[in-house]
Amino acid sequence: MEMLRKIFIVSAISSSTFISPISMAIADTVDSGLYLTAGIAKGLENDVDGSINGTDFSKTGHITDAIGIGIGYELGNNWRFEAKYTKAKSDIDSVTVDGTKYEIHMNGTGHGVQFAVAYDLENDSIITPYLGGSTLISWLDDVDGISTSYGVDIGISAPLFDYLELWGAINLTISPDQTNKDISYYGAISSGFSTGLRIRLWFIEKS
Repeated sequence: MEMLRKIFIVSAISSSTFISPISMAIADTVDSGLYLTAGIAKGLENDVDGSINGTDFSKTGHITDAIGIGIGYELGNNWRFEAKYTKAKSDIDSVTVDGTKYEIHMNGTGHGVQFAVAYDLENDSIITPYLGGSTLISWLDDVDGISTSYGVDIGISAPLFDYLELWGAINLTISPDQTNKDISYYGAISSGFSTGLRIRLWFIEKS
């Protein structure tokens, strides 16, 4: 059980990057500046390989749901920056240890702090595509140690009102090789989808 708990660390915390780092749309009547963002996400099934004290393992699981809330700033030249708190729930479907596969269903919750940057690809449509990148520092409830992962987003967004935008994105999470106490994880790439809202704080700038 302790081994499975350690294996679960990456499942629950590194994939929180599925929350899209930036929502990108331009409402012409709103000045650049501060905004709030909130989103939900879901990950696709993926595999993570590693070892514990020399014992190899492979786990199969996915992010069942994740949320993120944050604050950002628009520079006015198509660049956006953001800081966000994320929370993700994950489920492990199976674990293979030294060639023996165990069907299990463990779940848990991870938390993270994310820093992101994105670039808005302007065009003549109200639907605006964007590219984003992020770094996530995350941890699991009741387990010592942190994990670092990186995110890449390809998304679109559109204004609903002058101060409110809707966004959606395809997300890739890149987890490099890393060691947390006596457990080592090999690099992995996972994917997912996210959507959410962005609220411009125009009333603060114009007050």
